[in-house]
Amino acid sequence: MLSGIPTSGKSTFVTSLLLEPYWENAIVLSTDNYIQQVAEKQRKTYNDVYQDSITEATENLRRQMKIAIKDGRDIILDQTNLTRRSRKNKISRIPDTYHKRVVYFEISLEDALERNKHREGKFIPVSVLKQMYYSFEIPNSTENFETIERGNQLNN
Repeated sequence: MLSGIPTSGKSTFVTSLLLEPYWENAIVLSTDNYIQQVAEKQRKTYNDVYQDSITEATENLRRQMKIAIKDGRDIILDQTNLTRRSRKNKISRIPDTYHKRVVYFEISLEDALERNKHREGKFIPVSVLKQMYYSFEIPNSTENFETIERGNQLNN
């Protein structure tokens, strides 16, 4: 599971992770990827279709997770997962046979706002990004993860 505000580097991390042989057969579950596919099909931007697609994207993620678990596949949850509550909700759906690892990404608000300016078609309103920044809770040992790592420090 990845955890961090938008612009913090989660999806970039996933891209590099998938280059490693161990992860080449993993499934990446991301509402953003689903919404981006909808946008491309409609020849619109992510922002244009977000409101109409987020509920469907979330349901799709849940379905894909069930299938991946049934098939015994490695899963990478590429979402913000900002709070202990949201992480607990998702991690509780994963069987105990899985190794539960969270990689979290910290970024300064200033850097996040600067990166956000350059996200073509996927700009997050400043007020929303600030709210997400201030609601982010760094994962800790009470959350039933076997491994907790800071993504910004990994050499992937």
